[in-house]
Amino acid sequence: MELNSILQITINPDHVHLFISAHPTIPVHKIVRRIKGRSSNILRKEFPELLKLPSLWTHSYYVSTIGAVSKETIEKYIEAQKKASKMERTNTFIVEDHPALWELADNCARLYNEVNFEKRQAYIRYKKFEWYPKHLYAKYAPLIGSATAQQIINKNNEAWRSFLKLKELESKGKLPEHITRVSMPRYWKRNGRRELRMVVRNDCYKIDEKYLYLPKGFKLKYKGELKWKGEQGRLEIIYDGVGGVWRGFMSVKVEKPPPKGGNKPLYIDLGVINLATVWFEGLRQPIAFSSRAVLSDWWYWTRRIAKERSNLARINEAKTSRKLRKLYRIRQRRFRHTINTMIRTIVEDAYRLGISKIVLGRLKDIRNNKYGSKTNAMINNFWSFNYIVRRFREKAEEYGIKVEEKSEYGTSSKCPLCHSKNITTKGRLFKCLDCGLEAHRDAVGVLNIGYLHGGSINGVVAHPLLLRWDGMRWEPKRAVNSQLMRALEARISRL
Repeated sequence: MELNSILQITINPDHVHLFISAHPTIPVHKIVRRIKGRSSNILRKEFPELLKLPSLWTHSYYVSTIGAVSKETIEKYIEAQKKASKMERTNTFIVEDHPALWELADNCARLYNEVNFEKRQAYIRYKKFEWYPKHLYAKYAPLIGSATAQQIINKNNEAWRSFLKLKELESKGKLPEHITRVSMPRYWKRNGRRELRMVVRNDCYKIDEKYLYLPKGFKLKYKGELKWKGEQGRLEIIYDGVGGVWRGFMSVKVEKPPPKGGNKPLYIDLGVINLATVWFEGLRQPIAFSSRAVLSDWWYWTRRIAKERSNLARINEAKTSRKLRKLYRIRQRRFRHTINTMIRTIVEDAYRLGISKIVLGRLKDIRNNKYGSKTNAMINNFWSFNYIVRRFREKAEEYGIKVEEKSEYGTSSKCPLCHSKNITTKGRLFKCLDCGLEAHRDAVGVLNIGYLHGGSINGVVAHPLLLRWDGMRWEPKRAVNSQLMRALEARISRL
C-alpha cells in the first residue's frame, strides 16, 4: 500500500488535525490502520504531555475526500460532527463459538486481572499506581494484539476513575441514595473462575449482515438483528455461562431525533399495585397499568427459585447452580419484558398524540410498611424503579420527547377537586370529606401531579381505566373474564 505523505499536523489544545495524501483507491480504514502507529510516535515525541495517554485515537473522526477540498471545509465538517447530538445504544447478538475465542478471551481476562491487582495493591499501600503499565502491555500485546491490550487497560482505567470519583463523593457526603458502599473494582472472576470476555476497538472489527470480522483474521457468524445503525463503537464479547453462548455487545452512536415541538405534557404516577397511572390534559379518564398479574408471575418464579435453592442445600449443600442462575434470569427477563412493553406502549402513544414532555412523579419513601412484609421484601430486594425511570428516558429520547422527574410527595393525600387534605383512605380507595369525591388513589395522585404543573382536571373521571398484562400485551380489564390467569411458561428468547 502506497502512502504518499503526512501533509500537515495541526495541534489544538484538545484535539489534533492530521492531513494525509494517499492514493484514491486505498480504503480509508487501511490508511488509518497504517498511519496510527507512525503518527502516534511522532506526536508523543513532539508533545511529551501526550505520553500519559494510552491511545490518541479513542474519539477520532476520519474524513476521506477526493479532489480540491479546503482544510477549513474539513475542519468545519468535523466540528459539526462533534457538536451533533447523539444517543448511545447497544446492539446485542450471539457470536458463533470458536476454539480461538476461548484462548483470546482468557488472555484478556488475565491482563485485566493483573492490571487490577497492581492498582488494588498500590491503593491499599497508599502508593501511586500506573494508569498505563507498559510491562503488562508488552507481555500481552503479542498474545491478544496491541489494540485489544490498550482497550483492556482502558476498560480497567474507566472502572478505577469511577471508583475514585465515588470515593470523593463519599468523603463529601454526596453519594447517590442507591449507593451504600463503595468498593474497589473487582476482578473478572466468578465462582473461582475467570470471566471470559474481550474488548475490541471500534476500528479493529467489521460487521455485515452475516459475519463478524475480528483481529487475527477471525471470521465468525452471528445470530441477531443489528437494530441500531450509526457510528460504530467498542465491541465487547462475553461468554455467557448460563446460556452457554458467546454474546456480543456493540455500542453505537445514533443521531438524536429533533425535539418534539409544542407544550403538551403527559403525567405519570409510578407505583407498586399499579405500575404506572397515566393522564394528560384532554383525557377524560386516567389509564392505569395493573401490576397484579406481574406480581403473581414474579412470585411464581420466586417460589421456583426457593425450591431449587432448598434442593441444592439438601442434596449437595451447594449455594448456586446453572439451573438456579437460569431461574433468576428468567424472572428478571419476564419482569423487564413487561416493563419495556408498558413503556413502549406509553411513549409510542404519546408521540402519536403530540406529547412533547413526560412528567414522572419522583418516588420517595416507597419502601415502607403499608404494603405488608411480603410485598416490601420484593420491593426492597428486586423492584427497580431506577430501571423503570431509565427506560422511560431512553425510549422517550428516541422520539424526541423530554422526561422530567417531579416530586409526588403528598399527591395521594389531597383532593384534586377542592384541594382539601380532609380525606380518608381505605386500601386503594380515596374519599374527600369536604366535597365528597370518591376516587382511586393512583388516579388522585396523577391528577394532582398534573394540577401542580399546570394541567386542568375539570370533568375528569377519578377512576382509571385499568389495563392488565396477559403475558404478551397490555389489554383493558373486562367485566367478565372467562380465561384462567396463570403464569405463562413460554420459553425466554436466548437474546
